[in-house]
Amino acid sequence: MNPAVMMFCSVAAALPVAMIVANLRLYRPLGDPSVRDVPSVSVLIPARNEEANIRAAIESVLHCEGLNFEVLVWDDGSTDATAEIVQLLAAEDSRVGFFKGTPPPQGWAGKPFGCWSLAQAAKGDILVFMDADVRFRGGDALARMAAAFLRPELDLLSGIPWQRLGTLSEVMIIPLIHFVLLGFLPLQRMRATADPRFAAACGQLMLIRRSAYFEVGGHEITKQSFHEGIGLARAFRKAGKIADLFDASGVAVCRMYTGLGEVWRGFAKNAHEGLASPKSVLPFGLLLFFGQVFPLLGLLSGHLDKVSGRWALLALALGFAGRGVLAFRFNQPLAGVLLQPVAVGALLLNQWYGALRFWTGRPVGWRGRVLPMVGMLLCLSGSVVEAVPERCPDLVLEDQVGQPHEIRFPRERPLLLVASSRSGTSKIAAWVKPIHDVFGANVEILGLADVRNIPSIFHGAVRMMIRDGTQWPVLMDWSAKNVNQLCSPGFSIEVFVVNQKGEVRLCLSGAPTSQDLDKVRTEFEGILFKTRPKGTK
Repeated sequence: MNPAVMMFCSVAAALPVAMIVANLRLYRPLGDPSVRDVPSVSVLIPARNEEANIRAAIESVLHCEGLNFEVLVWDDGSTDATAEIVQLLAAEDSRVGFFKGTPPPQGWAGKPFGCWSLAQAAKGDILVFMDADVRFRGGDALARMAAAFLRPELDLLSGIPWQRLGTLSEVMIIPLIHFVLLGFLPLQRMRATADPRFAAACGQLMLIRRSAYFEVGGHEITKQSFHEGIGLARAFRKAGKIADLFDASGVAVCRMYTGLGEVWRGFAKNAHEGLASPKSVLPFGLLLFFGQVFPLLGLLSGHLDKVSGRWALLALALGFAGRGVLAFRFNQPLAGVLLQPVAVGALLLNQWYGALRFWTGRPVGWRGRVLPMVGMLLCLSGSVVEAVPERCPDLVLEDQVGQPHEIRFPRERPLLLVASSRSGTSKIAAWVKPIHDVFGANVEILGLADVRNIPSIFHGAVRMMIRDGTQWPVLMDWSAKNVNQLCSPGFSIEVFVVNQKGEVRLCLSGAPTSQDLDKVRTEFEGILFKTRPKGTK
């Protein structure tokens, strides 16, 4: 192997180490409150099936002193004893408020809707959004956080609680939150500019000035996100607000996930907004892979020459050093340091897996829910699309096996064109099979896949998944140019009946009902037998 490859790996490993050393001077804990008059606080906890956590979370808040506060809990459709526990605590202490949540509206994820709803009812000057698995450490924790907002320019403050770790998977993966944050975000630059690219926040514990929250738009601007912290931080920065970070390990503790299954699903569910987002997947993926993982693979292969081997050992040592410094600072287990290359490799696989699931319309669920896709906002099952295009545009695209297709009119056969975003893939077969069973080869069937914003590194995997899922050609619209011409904004699935001249005779959206399928069959019968059904457009 060319020694330059392992030299690059050493540079990629050194970058986060240098950043960590610089950032640890700036990522500081909060001081003790120096005044008694701190802002009032509303602690807002969205909870779904949290019977194992909710009592301890609320009681940790109630033990705080030195300020006026309330604790409001939103029960997000829990099927366990979460609601009963909160109601008992509310009956014992007037500072506790219980809200029986309603299902999130279309287009909202459960947690952002719960946070948004609680904020409407909150009375405090500072809104503290806290996960149910977070516990405050010490009676002055809340006062210390509230006192930070005596800085009149501060509008959003967030930090990572101390992470309680149990199983080996937790020890390996969860501390990488600190590694990625402090190894790749220049805090000095973050504080010197309002550039949204330097935004960061931890959804486990986030404090926001109430007036700024509603001015910017609150959780409504991140309503579709499982990663709402970073979305809010970006929105605040875009609005010219100050958003900052602090070391929350002294004021809060969290058992984020329990066991391998929760760790895997928890990190994968928002991968498309994290390390595997379109803008991050290549730069961060390459730096992490070559800086942390590839040197170990090279050494294990046994094919490195002496010079390359030395560079590989240096890269490994730098990776261990970066993780080791963080483990010492945040009291994390040594086992995670020794398994750093394996941990980073597992994290990258997890992020690519989660992102691929999202981009192919099968997002990873959490607590019985999946992320609402943009395409679900405007499509109602079985509804006729209001703005029906008069003609189908010519399409020149490759299908899922790389076969080029030119769809130009006039054509010999009428066309059933099924256009789908990532959220609509599960409905395709329900439209296609009944029509094919009736008309067979008399009707041409094509799919049109909205696969915009998928990084090119994943194109092959997306093609393979679609190829395995259908026998009909599916045209891959990577740029969404054709989809935008034909389909409604924010569509999930739209079905077009097109005659041989290219005229769109019928357009329906959503999952098919029996009435919808009857309409499609009637329309094709009229086209094939050269008659037009009465009463149709």
